[in-house]
Amino acid sequence: MMSPDGIGHLLRGLREQAARTRREQAEHLEEVSGRFVDPENIKRWETEKRLPIPDWHPAIARGYGIPVDAVQRAVAASRRYRRLVSTSVLLEDPEEVDPVERRTFFGVSMLAAGIATEPWGRLAAAVAGPNVDSEITDKLVAKTADLFVTEHHLPARLLADRLGGHLETLTALIPRSGPYRQALTVAAGETAALAGWAAYDIGDMDTARHYYKTAALAGREAGHPSVVALAMGYASYAVAPDKAREMLAAAQEHVRGAGYAAARSWLAAREAEEAAAIGDREGAVRSLDRATTAFDYANPDAEQAWIRFYQRPRLDSLMVSTYARLRHRDLEQSAQDALTHLGEDDSKVRIAVLADVATGYVVSGDVDQGVEVGKRFVKAATDTPTTMGRERLASLAGLLPAQHSAARDLAENIRAALAV
Repeated sequence: MMSPDGIGHLLRGLREQAARTRREQAEHLEEVSGRFVDPENIKRWETEKRLPIPDWHPAIARGYGIPVDAVQRAVAASRRYRRLVSTSVLLEDPEEVDPVERRTFFGVSMLAAGIATEPWGRLAAAVAGPNVDSEITDKLVAKTADLFVTEHHLPARLLADRLGGHLETLTALIPRSGPYRQALTVAAGETAALAGWAAYDIGDMDTARHYYKTAALAGREAGHPSVVALAMGYASYAVAPDKAREMLAAAQEHVRGAGYAAARSWLAAREAEEAAAIGDREGAVRSLDRATTAFDYANPDAEQAWIRFYQRPRLDSLMVSTYARLRHRDLEQSAQDALTHLGEDDSKVRIAVLADVATGYVVSGDVDQGVEVGKRFVKAATDTPTTMGRERLASLAGLLPAQHSAARDLAENIRAALAV
């Protein structure tokens, strides 16, 4: 068995996402690293017969289009899993194994490591029935936060598998969690909301809606309205602009007070985007003002785990999207700011920012600049396919003027990418 969060599943999933054989992946890695890569090494890493040493981590990150810290986290997860398996008492004579030791292995170690994502793991968890303590709770809450960071670069199908396993673990533990019930219910609600977003990314809208409803229910049950706001914010992407605007305005009522500035900023910026989509110029500008003011007081890394994705580039992206729809005079400056603040990792945030900036330039009439940014957007969107990325590719292709040769070529490239 391999770790469900480990390097093997990650590298194999990314390779298959790119439609490469192991030999082709080795050749690609050799090209970006300048080092010889044996295809057998790819196989050993994917099966976790051998784990990549630190010297290989930067090359793997470049070759698979993910941040170095994602490689490091996956390798660390594989190492933790190996340690657990090496101390397994599953095949020991039950008369010779201390009951407390067996219970600890089945319960704390297995659930915290995520082994309960497999059917036999879920059965073992149910039979062992560990009492939830602060250590288990802290590990599961930290795992929830880590999944929101992982979402930035992991393909949705791989992320959905991890989220499903994590949510099952939380679901199994909540009924016996005692004083930790609220914390685990909040974590379950946040996980369900992110699972809905992953389902939306895959294109499974029905599953996404079910997850969003469940997340909101968990938030209300736990007395944490911010979880309800998260579910509403994600769900707003899948409805018409007028409905989305109402939903986002209501969501902001759930994140009033101290400690929610980043969440308020995100929801207000999304409201501005949807207000611009229905032509409410004044309302869109007012919403953006609220978003930027709230961001001045925000500290995403110290607020809710799920809001960590909302850094300056994401606010820039929403501003550009809003200004483009309004044909606003600040569009060009906002686009320049967005590109300045954008990091170098190929995350999903990068896709959104490049999409909005490219669209903004084309709408403003600066087609040459729009095409240049558009090329970067197409590469990022095809390296990390998402439903939102495909929607924005189609939207940009429809805006590119046919009489402009470079724009026409880009539109043809986009349509070819969408046809794959």
